Amino acid sequence: MRRKIIIVIVVVVLVIVATITFFVIKDLQQEKSLRKEIDEIQKEMVDFEQIDVDKISKKLKATVTTGDYAKIEKAIKNYMADNLNTMLTISEALNDEVIPNALTAENFQNDGPDFVKTRKILKNTQDKLSASKETMIILSKDDTVMSYLKNVDDSYYIDLYKEMVGEESSVDDIKKNIDDIVNLIQSQQNVLEFLSENKNMWNVQNGKIQFDDDILLNQYNQLLLAVQ
Repeated sequence: MRRKIIIVIVVVVLVIVATITFFVIKDLQQEKSLRKEIDEIQKEMVDFEQIDVDKISKKLKATVTTGDYAKIEKAIKNYMADNLNTMLTISEALNDEVIPNALTAENFQNDGPDFVKTRKILKNTQDKLSASKETMIILSKDDTVMSYLKNVDDSYYIDLYKEMVGEESSVDDIKKNIDDIVNLIQSQQNVLEFLSENKNMWNVQNGKIQFDDDILLNQYNQLLLAVQ
């Protein structure tokens, strides 16, 4: 009888150990899958110019884990998606052909002397870049990062999320780059405004702008210095 009791106890212990082992292994596999998934997405997002937006978007909407790990995965991916969308907005604004062509002789002829279309597009680009910069600043804050994680109380999962998504990051370089471009566009706007205000005093000849007044020519050249 005693032997049977011992056997039963041993069997129960083995079952408990096996159950615990099963869940530990399952948890390890879930975490491994999560880390692999996020790592792959981050690698694909590094080379932004070559990024496959459709492929990344599908990955950011899908989940490869379950339970609390899925909550972490969704939070990280939602955060990454908002960052991606902001960067796409910036990229789209910077790739507009109006910026490099705003002060060309061809544009002077096509949209001058008031430059209504060009100035409107440049203003829209400035607004998009400024708004995107503010979004990037907000997204870099700790409280914003943590706001994506919902309905998770276990400190282990919270710490895992913090580790994987990263806490407050610096966006100083991005801010400076955007500010530099916004300032450049403003300098272009200043040139176009000057030309519009003096529209009867200039014309384009042989692909070059010509002024009827040397003082205006000097003022124009000074404004161009801020663009170069």
